[in-house]
Amino acid sequence: MKFFHLSDLHLGKRVNGFSMIEDQKYILQQITELADREAPDAVIIAGDVYDKSIPSVEAVNLFDDFLVSLAQRNLQVFVISGNHDSAERISYGGRVMEQSGIHISRRIIGGGSTSSSGSGEYSDSDGFASFENPAENLSASSLSVSSSSGGTDPGKISIVRLEDEYGAIYVYLIPYIHPSVVRAAWPEETVGSWTEAMEVLLRHADIDPEARNIAVAHQYVTADGVRPEESDSEQKHIGGLDNVEYSVFDAFDYVALGHLHGPQHIGRPTVRYAGSPLKYSFSEENQKKSVTVVEIRKKGDVGISQLPLSVLRDLKTLRGTFDELMSPEYTAALSKEDYYRVILTDEQDVDHAVSRLRKYFYTNLMELDYDNARTRAQGVTDALEEAIEKEPAEVLEELFLKQNGKAMSDFQKDLAARLIDEIWNTT
Repeated sequence: MKFFHLSDLHLGKRVNGFSMIEDQKYILQQITELADREAPDAVIIAGDVYDKSIPSVEAVNLFDDFLVSLAQRNLQVFVISGNHDSAERISYGGRVMEQSGIHISRRIIGGGSTSSSGSGEYSDSDGFASFENPAENLSASSLSVSSSSGGTDPGKISIVRLEDEYGAIYVYLIPYIHPSVVRAAWPEETVGSWTEAMEVLLRHADIDPEARNIAVAHQYVTADGVRPEESDSEQKHIGGLDNVEYSVFDAFDYVALGHLHGPQHIGRPTVRYAGSPLKYSFSEENQKKSVTVVEIRKKGDVGISQLPLSVLRDLKTLRGTFDELMSPEYTAALSKEDYYRVILTDEQDVDHAVSRLRKYFYTNLMELDYDNARTRAQGVTDALEEAIEKEPAEVLEELFLKQNGKAMSDFQKDLAARLIDEIWNTT
């Protein structure tokens, strides 16, 4: 089975007031063209389809067009809701769309049906036109859908069973979850942390570790306390309280993650964030956006590669004096269409700098900042005030993580706490 792994489309997003809809149309069309060239069997979209729980009409229409284009190519499509999405709105019409090979996660609710219940059998008993089961008409792919299940048990997640030349593959569609949702589904279980919530959810999914399994999830996943690379456009994670340890996914051959915008793996190469297809923050400007391509052959035989994406408009940071940035020599090598953040190094603020820069060349100027003696002094003051507000142990743990790339062990935390206590009590 060969599939594209995508996530964090954030359709309808605005960055600093600029609509990204045209950029999103461009990138989705490019992904469709890559599908024509690479001929995957399926496309996985690991959450945050939309940027808001109530998306704009433009965003909904764009996603509809994208799904139609994938279905027309006889691709199986797997979609889950992310923290930006409304699980109910994402899953609307999901049972009908299964007939076109589009499988969408359902909201997990305690005591209710939470998953796609399509069995691959469709009828027109209610007076509606019947549709062919897509598994019977996949001329462009060697992949077929043999069943899709979930039932009516509380908290059950969608599981789609596929067949290829190596046998069965199971795809588990896990929408963004909160521990409170899992507690409601299984009140008899002890669920404290986000990791425990995922453990309970997966335990009740009755996963066969000997089978070929794919998980699609949208969570903040860490490896032994080490935090992944993050960007400014993502939800902030305070102290790692909402982290899910990657080891809970040990039964899966590949874990298709969404939530973080930089492509990266966590813990092992097959637990992977695809990243967003577009840059949604200047903290992402150096990221290489791509489509993750995964091939699962026999059990344990997984190949991963990346296809680079080119953008309609790039995000770039420019730095210099106002006069430098306004000179024809400087702008000659730039694209007028790109999105810009300008950092002026003038010691004095420039009157009407934004309007003048936009009028001259930088039509898509998104941000303007200053870097001079005044702002650097203010930055030092702000950092000091922030540190003063924190507990000494918290400051030390943050410094240790930054310097060593891993969190302090319990022993190190206890030792640090004793030393801090001794210092504070002797001064």
